[in-house]
Amino acid sequence: MNLLTSLFKPKSVAVIGASSQPFRAGNIVIKNLLQGGFEGAIMPVTPKYSTVCGVLAYKKVSDLPLVPDIAVLCTHASRNLELFKQLAEKEVKNVIVLSSDMHTIDESGLSLQAQCVEIARKAKMRILGPNSLGLILPWINFNASFSPVTAQQGKIAFISQSAAVCTTVLDWANDKNIGFSAFISIGNASDINFADLLDYLSTDSKTEAILLYVDTIDDARRFMSAARAASRNRRILVLKGGRTRAGKKAAKAHTGVTIRLISFMIPRFAAPVCCELKTTMNCLLR
Repeated sequence: MNLLTSLFKPKSVAVIGASSQPFRAGNIVIKNLLQGGFEGAIMPVTPKYSTVCGVLAYKKVSDLPLVPDIAVLCTHASRNLELFKQLAEKEVKNVIVLSSDMHTIDESGLSLQAQCVEIARKAKMRILGPNSLGLILPWINFNASFSPVTAQQGKIAFISQSAAVCTTVLDWANDKNIGFSAFISIGNASDINFADLLDYLSTDSKTEAILLYVDTIDDARRFMSAARAASRNRRILVLKGGRTRAGKKAAKAHTGVTIRLISFMIPRFAAPVCCELKTTMNCLLR
């Protein structure tokens, strides 16, 4: 079984930091899951409320009646280290982290992100994020994101490091009646990265094409290996951010790492890196 199978085929989800307050991430994620029609178990976790959006809430992770396939952290970064320890004890296998300020370094000299990643690796837990908008899987009505709009069902998988680009693409795609097989915001990609997702999506029956929005690639060799393998089965196109000086500065601020320019052509699809969304989508929809 692929290590990401439970992430893409979840039967249960816990929303840590669920909230009854409008416009809070924990409230938007719960509403998106409920309104999307997800048929699996939805479990809010919060010490503040007994119910959230009409769903029974649990005060802490250990109180959950079952082990969720996915835990969505809608909490402030300062709480995440302790929450990762609790999730590891609960043997949760997938965590989506929405927090954007995980680069903070504490008295140990390590960033919160590095410490959470270490806990996850020891517990064999996969992380999507931090700085993620979330995950949308239209074919199973799963919307674990804090996006104000959802994605329609389709055959294109979209993966982005930028949450802002995610919302822009969703707005544009809905206006053009374009759907997705999966809509994935990887944020800082501290664990799950483009290569991991290419490996999975290249065998996904609902996916015919894969679109990537890339700020930076840490392991170019691993990425190219995954891209070459995936391109044998699926069309792949890359939308590259940070190609200008200002863009590089913005991308570095977003991911916390230095940009490494990508100049390549994906085999089989033979399309160069694109700079415009419209051009990219037109190529995939041919």
